[in-house]
Amino acid sequence: MGISLPRDLDALRDGLTRWVRHWRPEARDVRVAPLVQPATGLSSETIFVELVWALGSGRAEDHRHASWVVRLPPNGEGLFPSYDLGMQGRLQSVLAGAGVPAVVPLAVEEDDRWVGAPFLLMPRVAGRVVRADKPYLRSGWLAEAAPEGQARLHDQVVDVLARIHRLDWESLGCGDILSARTGMAAGGAGVGSGGGGGGSVVAGTAGGGRLAPEVEHWARYLDWAGEGSAPAVFTEGLEWCRAHLPDPEPPPSLLWGDVQLGNVLVGDDLGVSAVLDFEMATIGPAEVDLAWFVVLHDMAVDRCGGDLPGFPGHGATVAAYEARLGRPVADLRWYEAFAALRSGAILVRAARLLSRLGVDDSWLTHENPTIDLLARLIAP
Repeated sequence: MGISLPRDLDALRDGLTRWVRHWRPEARDVRVAPLVQPATGLSSETIFVELVWALGSGRAEDHRHASWVVRLPPNGEGLFPSYDLGMQGRLQSVLAGAGVPAVVPLAVEEDDRWVGAPFLLMPRVAGRVVRADKPYLRSGWLAEAAPEGQARLHDQVVDVLARIHRLDWESLGCGDILSARTGMAAGGAGVGSGGGGGGSVVAGTAGGGRLAPEVEHWARYLDWAGEGSAPAVFTEGLEWCRAHLPDPEPPPSLLWGDVQLGNVLVGDDLGVSAVLDFEMATIGPAEVDLAWFVVLHDMAVDRCGGDLPGFPGHGATVAAYEARLGRPVADLRWYEAFAALRSGAILVRAARLLSRLGVDDSWLTHENPTIDLLARLIAP
């Protein structure tokens, strides 16, 4: 179930048709098929677009067909205070140029007059998506795959993650792309607070660590998301994270942000076709991403009652990642607690939005998997 207001797909189709005629004035007879909105994700909206148009005339007329994906911010309130699609598009282009299987956008439209919101336009890449909101470890195409195929997918996700973390993000210009999110311009100068996934940012200082500002970033997000009434364990988790900051910090890397199987397009061979969803991207220790990946997966294992036979388990995942990263990870308990805190804060926001749609949000305190996990991780 979506957590934003339903979007008028007919009006969106009309707006996209007008936009294509503006974007490609040489195109004639632009015809956009009825739009399809897949049931994926709880944050930004994804729309599948099929269209045809003609170029030239008479015998020289050339008919073109395209399959696109349009990514839009939520219609109304969303999981995050703001959505920077331009940042996501620029980062995806940089990653693709560096050899990461990210999708290069066709266009980033920041003028909302066409469809009522900015949007990111991308070619549609073939592949299947793991429905992380379903018990995918018990049933579905991935659970039914051979163990060696499952192992291939897991291995490639870990490999792509380490490749992102090994990138020279400074020379690629990622510091400037993400400056509004991190509060740091290229070279380390603080630039104040900015938008993006999770709320406003506490600016870092030249030469200082990145984790303390990141904790405060999520403290502000939790205050916004919980509207003053988040479960007490999250406040306790914040205090624990503040009191136990890793020292020294590992070197900063470009972070994917929302590393999970649900943000990967999977090919027929169960390899990675593309990596998706960079709205939570930032700069920080690589452990932030690794912990997010293993914590979300461990909670799925608990929810489903077991893991897939082809997946290697927590310890082996960490070891495989360390081998690819080229260094041991440090203070993983802290990063896992921080991951559980952030995941829980997002679920707090999701519950608030669902309650406004008339959906019972009592699961926030009774069935929220992050509560018990966070409590265990911060226990003495």
